[in-house]
Amino acid sequence: MKHFLIFGLLCTTSCAKELETGSSLLDGASDGDINAIRLRLAEERERRLLLENDVQLLTLRYAQLHRMLNKALSPVGFVAKLSAHTTVQHDEVLKLDKVDMNEGNGYNPAFGVFRAPVKGMYMFSITAMARGDGKYLNIVLMNGDKELARLFSIGSIRMVGAVSVPAVLDENDNIFIKAFVTSAGFYGEYFTSFSGLLIQRMGL
Repeated sequence: MKHFLIFGLLCTTSCAKELETGSSLLDGASDGDINAIRLRLAEERERRLLLENDVQLLTLRYAQLHRMLNKALSPVGFVAKLSAHTTVQHDEVLKLDKVDMNEGNGYNPAFGVFRAPVKGMYMFSITAMARGDGKYLNIVLMNGDKELARLFSIGSIRMVGAVSVPAVLDENDNIFIKAFVTSAGFYGEYFTSFSGLLIQRMGL
């Protein structure tokens, strides 16, 4: 459609130029013929302006559809790990600093938050190990103020807690790990991890 309009615009422009050039050769034409030619020129100019406007609108629409298509086809997923032993306080967000993958740039290690770039069904997984004999971890996976999953780990038996949960997210929902009740630090060396993957886009 876009190419057709551009072709029509070029043809109309060419026709108008030919009529304008040919008008100088009609010195002997009658007033009626000259008026008819002037009317035709005015119509062609109006048609050209309409075609130019259509081409601009189609160009903008094409750019919009191109952005939407890229967004719809781009993969979304992340894997973040804790590189060193860390202690967090009650209600504090756990920030995993070693980012192995971040397709779609949804995970921000500075804040420990994954922001969903698109609406869809996601799958999230957490692993964590409590550090310290007799110590324990109780952490929750949050979507804003909504709890999605909970994980427990005991340091004295070096137990790695693990949980996976699916979740339907809206665009710009914020997912993060928060310390709920804990007396231990988090074991680093990649025993503690946070990952997420977009399974199915929704609402396109």
